[in-house]
Amino acid sequence: MRKLFTPIKIGNLEIKNRFMMAPMENGHASFGGGINDSITAFLVERAKNDVGIIISGSIAVTPEGRGLPTQLCSYDESLLPGMKTLVDKIHEAGSLFGAQLYHAGRQATQAVTGIQPVAPSAIPCAILGNDPREMNKEDFKRILDAFVIGARRMVDIGFDLIEVHFAHGYLLHSFLSPHSNKRTDEYGGSLENRARYPFQVLKAVMDEVKGQVPVTIRISIDEFLNDGLTFEEAKKICIMAEELGVDAISISAASYDSVEYIIQPMFIPQGFLVKYAEEVKKQVKIPVIVAGRLNSAELIEDIVESGKADMVAIGRGLIADEELVVKIKNKDYKSIRYCIACNQVCIDKVFIGQGAKCLVNPRAGYELTRKVIPAKHKKKVVIIGAGPAGLEAARIAKLRGHDVIVLDKVDRIGGKLELLSIPPEKDTFIKFRDYLYNQMVRLGVKFELVNVTSPEQLKPYNPDVVIVATGATQSPPNFPIAPGAHVVMAEDVLTQKVEVGNTVAVIGGGLVGAETAKFLCSQNKNVHIVEALDAIGKDYGATYIGHNLSFLTKKGVISHLNSKVVGAEKGKVVLEHGSIAVDSIVVAVGYRANTALAEELKKHFKEVYTVGDALSPRRVLDASSEGFEVANTI
Repeated sequence: MRKLFTPIKIGNLEIKNRFMMAPMENGHASFGGGINDSITAFLVERAKNDVGIIISGSIAVTPEGRGLPTQLCSYDESLLPGMKTLVDKIHEAGSLFGAQLYHAGRQATQAVTGIQPVAPSAIPCAILGNDPREMNKEDFKRILDAFVIGARRMVDIGFDLIEVHFAHGYLLHSFLSPHSNKRTDEYGGSLENRARYPFQVLKAVMDEVKGQVPVTIRISIDEFLNDGLTFEEAKKICIMAEELGVDAISISAASYDSVEYIIQPMFIPQGFLVKYAEEVKKQVKIPVIVAGRLNSAELIEDIVESGKADMVAIGRGLIADEELVVKIKNKDYKSIRYCIACNQVCIDKVFIGQGAKCLVNPRAGYELTRKVIPAKHKKKVVIIGAGPAGLEAARIAKLRGHDVIVLDKVDRIGGKLELLSIPPEKDTFIKFRDYLYNQMVRLGVKFELVNVTSPEQLKPYNPDVVIVATGATQSPPNFPIAPGAHVVMAEDVLTQKVEVGNTVAVIGGGLVGAETAKFLCSQNKNVHIVEALDAIGKDYGATYIGHNLSFLTKKGVISHLNSKVVGAEKGKVVLEHGSIAVDSIVVAVGYRANTALAEELKKHFKEVYTVGDALSPRRVLDASSEGFEVANTI
């Protein structure tokens, strides 16, 4: 048997395989941290699909230590019965359940808690811009006691493991880090001093529950900040934790000030923490668990089989595919729906107080309502358009038992997914296209090359249902173009249908414009972005915006904000106030839906549905969700 599917012991706890669902905020609990049907269904769905152990998202031990409004907490006794019910249901579904205890520290906000945050030093979090106060002696005792009480309560309601959060810039990690700990007393300065309070808390928790359940830590093995916690110091902390009696070490990284290394977007390499875990394993004898963009079955298998780590902790990968473990176990690799690390509707939504969803998995977060149920009557379904909306509709319609054919005017599938993968650091969008293609092949969905422009073309198919998923086309320039001006569309630039000169103005600084600018400056073009609003990349998420804007700045891209284009002339783009000398002008000012065909088809067929960008230009999430929803109702 592959090592990945053999049991492992952490302390006195035996876990059936080497898969851990990583602790991550999912936003599905009620405001205040109450357990509801949504978070229960979300976690149980993963538990029943062979995950060895699930670690809860962070459980706050004090009111001011809560980072998000939906976060679970251990300090409110009235919420414990609901949490116990959740624990019981996770166990019934076949998984173990661990509780991760934490205090958000300087990464809490008064907006969420109503209380001023506390921290080792009164240093605001760069991301949150808050105003923490420095902890005093009373805070030290109060918070330590809260960790102990929280641990006792979690064990009493049935959790199988306690994980103490030493990572991600939260309170205990912020003591460890010289970036956030500027104290001059016995809790600051040397590593020994900075580790003093976190280890006092850890020891107190272990004294309370050790022997009943194992106690582990999750640690940021590198903070990726110039003045942050380094790998060399983090290794010493791991050794100290083992000496204290900790049962396992879970490797993560960073803090909010380097947030892209906590929830890694596409531009962070897959498995980037594996080398750190491998080095830690040489220093300790207890199990080492690793996370960090593990979105490849081959990578996951290699980590454990070759002994680089003892377990893998997978978060977003199990949002993207709740059956990931089962599929790897069955070597059904082509059926895996991999996380593409877009972060658009998982962590980006959680950060604004919403529940995590998934661009590639329309059921994630909708486990209660989106169930694929066999159709009562088999129908002939014709789908026009092989983009994400059309292909997801085809997948669900076929799973429900319908006869499905997909028509498209080009001889490849994926629609805008291929386009989205072209700019630098966006290649993983192709993983979703490949999944949809593999599902078409697996399910036997028929495909024909047909450019549908009229209802008559569909009559030979005799459809009962027509789903229009023809996407959207780029909005044309909304300014006059003089003879000799070189004006082209962003899509044509990305697909290299047209060439541009050495100096280029990209009109529109939204997602498409900014990504087109990245593409062009990576080809050593001199790029200007002209944006009517007051900022570039307003539709970038929290884990992308810093890196992408830095990328553009380092490449010398010049942004012209609050600028309106009034015309294009040979050799320049004319603004309301001034002009810019350029060789080419690239238009990226949005999209408009292709609605005409759907309106005509409705005159000839009884059931006609429009999904995705053909209904209204939006994101891939909306396309795949609408494809799922429509196909699940016909």
